[in-house]
Amino acid sequence: MTVKDYITSKFQPFGVNFSEADIADVALSGVDVDSELTNDNRKSVYLSMVRFIIPQLLLRAKSISESGFSVSYDTKDILQYYAWLCKQLGIKDELNQKPTVTFL
Repeated sequence: MTVKDYITSKFQPFGVNFSEADIADVALSGVDVDSELTNDNRKSVYLSMVRFIIPQLLLRAKSISESGFSVSYDTKDILQYYAWLCKQLGIKDELNQKPTVTFL
């Protein structure tokens, strides 16, 4: 499976379709999207998804409706996937707000 196919298939359950421009951002990060996904490049692919793919997905409209046809996706699920990726990579989760306790 190529990196491009892997990324596309990972986000299909969320109802997300990618354009060539979306995948080009991953390629610009230095990941060869036409290469096979391996254990050697998996971390780079995950980092690209955290840095480029997921933040851009959150900028998209959550639902689109036209002529009786509608498409929508839940950003909550994407944010949970993002949090999991950050934990796996050992990096700070910049998109999910954590509850804090403050003493006055």
